[in-house]
Amino acid sequence: MGIQEVASELYGLPPEEFTAARNAAAAEAKSSGDAELAAAVKVLRKPSVGAWLLNQLVRQHEDEVGQVLELGARLRAAQGTLGAAGLRALDTQRRALTRAVAGQAVAIGQSAGRSVSASVTAAVEETLRSAMVDTEAGTALSSGLLVDTFSASGLEPVDLSRVVAVGGATPRAGRSRSGSATPSGPDPAAVAAARRAVEAAEAALRSAQSQAEAARQAGVAARRRRDEVGADLEKARQAVEALEERLSAAVSADEDARRAQHTATRDERSAVEAAQKAQRALDRLLDG
Repeated sequence: MGIQEVASELYGLPPEEFTAARNAAAAEAKSSGDAELAAAVKVLRKPSVGAWLLNQLVRQHEDEVGQVLELGARLRAAQGTLGAAGLRALDTQRRALTRAVAGQAVAIGQSAGRSVSASVTAAVEETLRSAMVDTEAGTALSSGLLVDTFSASGLEPVDLSRVVAVGGATPRAGRSRSGSATPSGPDPAAVAAARRAVEAAEAALRSAQSQAEAARQAGVAARRRRDEVGADLEKARQAVEALEERLSAAVSADEDARRAQHTATRDERSAVEAAQKAQRALDRLLDG
């Protein structure tokens, strides 16, 4: 048994069993006289949670992983052959597929009784995306021997030495997928799929244009109604200002009337007192 076979067994185990199983495999190789294999096994690193999920994904959902790599090949083949709408449609398909397959990886962890954080989920999805844009990254993913998640831009070769357990790892079962080699040119199936994507994108564009036109008409109506309400509001403000002026004048008139009434009442009281005083004086003269 070589290092590839030993690693394949080890990286299929639950993380908590990895270290003990690795040490046992190294001891067995050493006892059988294969010191080189023992040394190679001894340095195998325990996978991160995200890498373990991806390794399990490759083992349990090989077809879905294959779809990811195949769509990656279609995307790379479509570069320079499709217009912007077609590329956007393929990119939408890419995001949906990576999100769905990452969800399968999360479900694997949850079914094993493990809590998968949002950051681990994001790292898994980013690794799937990277496997679509870089052929070597796709080969690393399909090996099922990852020790960590990774990110690749597709513009420059990615250094996978730190994330793959065994150098020169190949896809599990030696299967060659369309995502594991750079296509020499767009194959008929990819072109047909891309054309379907363009048709779907154009249909979506027509629908979006119709909705945009309806939205523009609704916007015109809304602005017209806004202007009408604004005019009514201005009239109401002017009416309120006129009423406030009339109220202010009425208040002033009321205050003036109150002051005049107070003065008249005071003068009336004084006149009554004066009349009473004159009457008393008259009465004294008549009596005398």
